[in-house]
Amino acid sequence: FGVTIQSGFEALVYKAARGIEDVYELTYVCKNGSLLAASVSVTALHDEHKKIIGYLLIGTDNTARKVKEELLVLQLKEASALQDAIFNSHNFSSIATDVYGVIQIFNVGAEAMLGFDASEVMNIMTPADLSDPDELHARAESLSLEFGVTIHAGFEALIYKAALGIEDIYELTYVCKNGARLEALVSVTALRDSHLAIIGYLLIGTDNTARKRAEKSSQVASVAFESAQSMYITDPNGIFLNINHAFTESTGYSMAELVGKKTSVLNSGRHESSFFADMWNELIATKAWSGEVWSKKKDGEVFLELINVIGVTGEQGGVSHYVVNCIDVSKIKAYELGLIDAKEKAERFSTLKSQFIATMSHEIRTPMAAIIGFSEFAFYEDDPEEVKVYLKDINTASTSLLGILQDILDFTKLEAGRVVIESLAFNLLDLLGTISTLFSGSAQQKKLNFDINRDSAIPLELLGDKLRLQQVLTNLVGNAIKFTAHGSIKLDIMLHKLRESYVQILFSVADTGIGIAHEDQDKLFVEFSQVDGSHSRRFGGTGLGLVISKELVELMGGEITFVSEVAVGSSFSFILQFDINRAPIAFLSESLTLKLPFTSDSLKGHLVLVVEDNDLSQKLIVKNLQSLGIDSIVVAHGQAALEMVEQYDFDAVLMDIHMPIMNGIEATPLIHQIEKYAKLPIIALSAGVTETERNNCIACGMVGFVSKPIDVEKLYAVLELWLKPVAEL
Repeated sequence: FGVTIQSGFEALVYKAARGIEDVYELTYVCKNGSLLAASVSVTALHDEHKKIIGYLLIGTDNTARKVKEELLVLQLKEASALQDAIFNSHNFSSIATDVYGVIQIFNVGAEAMLGFDASEVMNIMTPADLSDPDELHARAESLSLEFGVTIHAGFEALIYKAALGIEDIYELTYVCKNGARLEALVSVTALRDSHLAIIGYLLIGTDNTARKRAEKSSQVASVAFESAQSMYITDPNGIFLNINHAFTESTGYSMAELVGKKTSVLNSGRHESSFFADMWNELIATKAWSGEVWSKKKDGEVFLELINVIGVTGEQGGVSHYVVNCIDVSKIKAYELGLIDAKEKAERFSTLKSQFIATMSHEIRTPMAAIIGFSEFAFYEDDPEEVKVYLKDINTASTSLLGILQDILDFTKLEAGRVVIESLAFNLLDLLGTISTLFSGSAQQKKLNFDINRDSAIPLELLGDKLRLQQVLTNLVGNAIKFTAHGSIKLDIMLHKLRESYVQILFSVADTGIGIAHEDQDKLFVEFSQVDGSHSRRFGGTGLGLVISKELVELMGGEITFVSEVAVGSSFSFILQFDINRAPIAFLSESLTLKLPFTSDSLKGHLVLVVEDNDLSQKLIVKNLQSLGIDSIVVAHGQAALEMVEQYDFDAVLMDIHMPIMNGIEATPLIHQIEKYAKLPIIALSAGVTETERNNCIACGMVGFVSKPIDVEKLYAVLELWLKPVAEL
């Protein structure tokens, strides 16, 4: 390191004090005078400000190299020698708990620091019982604010970050048996089994008065090293001693993954062995080397870098270290050598885009042809029953066309990054009821068994984006029914993890359909691509459903996985986390409206103002209201609505959002300012169905929301909620 190091304790901890993982051979002198060769791992202990307060030296037999602290903790019960080395130390407290926080190990250091005998706390107390309650409350509030969840002022506050895999060191005041208070610095680690499941927690505490400050020179050197471009340091044999942040960012490797290993871990395989032999010969002769090297990142990506190596002369005259600077020149080299394949990529994208446009043209034209054709037949058909058949076909084709357009719009929004995941209250049973209503009929038509299974332990009132979750489940269940000719479709909703403030739910859709060949599975989540993109493909659709579902699940914090076998079936699964809603849902959800009875007689005799600027939409809304026995008056914008309410006594208003002159958001509060209409129910009508738009409607004073295209049952449900029968008025 180019500095004078004293041959005492400083020599043992010098590298660890600089954040370098240090494992070396050391000969211990035993009490009886015998010598013991050992491998020693040295770690610096830090406070919450990253300042060194002590060191931990773990010594093992030379046959058991680099035993890590986490492995030591996991094998406490089995490895008695290592257990004694750590848990019988008087220098720091070691408290190990089970997954619920109940203390299982209370070492002699903890007994000495806190005054309790191990038998008084083991299987009885949690570390929270030994902690200052005010500090627990403060820590819980701070973590709740940091992570956006409710964290309780108990054991959860002590281990929350460690449970997430985040290194956690903080100050804590212990309350001793005699009532005295002891300020300690606590390091918390989650204990995991071989499957990485948490089985408990380890809290190591040290006296906070024993804090040490790192030397000024090492701080300056550390800052300079970390501020440099991609850089690392090796010993004379090419073994990593230290790497900086820029090198970590460049290669994807962490310090722990490289220190102690040879630089050959970066070998891309593109150079002959003679290349590296010549490099080392020049380094030995001149203590310097410069050249271009093809290296490999952690993820396997090969890149070209310009490397400059300088040897550092030690006290004995030979090289003690090599300092290596690296510059990624892959992009520059690719340009110089003409390796940029932009033209090929553009042509490939153009082919895929053309295929996509052709597919979309076919998918859109098919229902449009049906709509136009059947409407023309209806014009010239005299038989009313036959006209009804045509209208039913037109309705089916229109619904199909709407789904295609929705897919295209969603894909466009996702590509532009304009999809925002909402977090609003919803009821899980309502959502599942909607899925059941949407697909039970189509499953019955194909004589398929369609089952929805929900784990009863899952809370029903949740916070999340219900519409986006419903969209994903609709895509997956719809695909399952489409590609299954015989057998069953099963939607499972299973509990993955339950905590007081949140729940993780596993959603799975399985079918006994045609399955997907292994060679085609990489096409499933690729835009502009379909498993069967030929003109003779058996199944219709945009091919965007799974792409959209994958993006939405990832935006909600999950990942879709699947297994599939040809002629056996497919299963798609994902896990999502939702906060548990402790408050009632104030705004009527669309899925809830599906469960309300449809008896239009109760609404007869009411007068409703319809505020809508589109002529065809006006006619459709009026017809819907007439079917419910409701009279209506129509205006084209908010200003006209204000004038009309002065002339008639309306029982409710159906208000479009986007209109000329004055929109619905502007008109609603102005109507409510009129004394006799202060509590008039104003219900939103809109083709926009985002949660943001719904929130804007609620904020301006609206009491309900009906999306376009209008479902008469949903319209009835909202009106029935807000309009009393005429006999009661």
